Amino acid sequence: MLIRKYNWVRNAIVLSGLLIMLWLLVRVWPIMPPFVVAIILSYLLQPWVKYFEKKGLTRTFSIIAVYIILGSSIFFISAYGIPVLIRELYVFADAVPDYTRRVQQMTQEFYARYQQISIPESVRTVIDETLLNLELSLVEGIRGAAEKIFGFLPHLVILILVPVLSFYILQDAEKINMKVISLIPKSWRDDFLFIWGEVDMVLMKFIRGNLLVAFIVGVLTSVGLIIIKLEFAILLGIIAGIANLIPYFGAVIGAIPAVIVALLDLPKKVIYVLIVTIIVQQIESSILAPKILGGSLGLHPAIVIFVLLAGGHLYGIIGLLAAVPVAAIVKIICRYAWRKIAV
Repeated sequence: MLIRKYNWVRNAIVLSGLLIMLWLLVRVWPIMPPFVVAIILSYLLQPWVKYFEKKGLTRTFSIIAVYIILGSSIFFISAYGIPVLIRELYVFADAVPDYTRRVQQMTQEFYARYQQISIPESVRTVIDETLLNLELSLVEGIRGAAEKIFGFLPHLVILILVPVLSFYILQDAEKINMKVISLIPKSWRDDFLFIWGEVDMVLMKFIRGNLLVAFIVGVLTSVGLIIIKLEFAILLGIIAGIANLIPYFGAVIGAIPAVIVALLDLPKKVIYVLIVTIIVQQIESSILAPKILGGSLGLHPAIVIFVLLAGGHLYGIIGLLAAVPVAAIVKIICRYAWRKIAV
């Protein structure tokens, strides 16, 4: 009886401590992004660190080896990519007023042509309002894109903390894991470890595989846009790669900025952009995805579309990117809970 009472008190204390920690995290959330990114980076690098440990290196030298490989890769990519990207960002900022003027001019030309058509006044009023809203949306979209891109640059300084924090997390990863496990009540521990094992497998498969596919898609898109001589090819390729992380809708979302730039530059380039997009997506779906991602996450396409729409509606781009892995995790937990109940 005393043991049961002790366990109940201990569980209550642990639960209270977790709630207090959650409340503190909410209060200090503005300073949390570097820590969150560092935890994610540590999680992604952990398998590579273990690989070098199996080769006989100590934990510290394994982390250093992974950092050297990762840093060298980033350096060689940045040596060409970053200067070009920065140059494109400045050109894009200078081009925003011109693009805004072109959008307004195209809208006016279309409006002048459609005014010559005999249309009922009530219908014409609706079309006029729709055209006006479309013009305003396009103009605000171009300006908003510039503001968001340049607004993100100052936050890059914060990312300097990420590799430092990640190093310390990787250094003490085993101790941290053991500490977290020790805080879980024994009655829940086996269930937690089983669920986490499946979640870890799904996340590793989804995150690492999709990041690699997205990187390749971004590179191929940039190369294709450079070949057709479209402005901001590197920037548009990065957007296409990030958008590719979104199932089903990613290809369309990633192509929209390139289509808009092509339309404002030279309308016939829209066809070339669509050809590049189709070729890259064929490579992605026929070669990259089967080889790198393997099987699916076991989610029905209708469920995937639903969670994508829900995630996008609630949390925007972040919701679109996180919707599918979160849904896969929820499925694992629900399936395990159902098995426990059924037994």
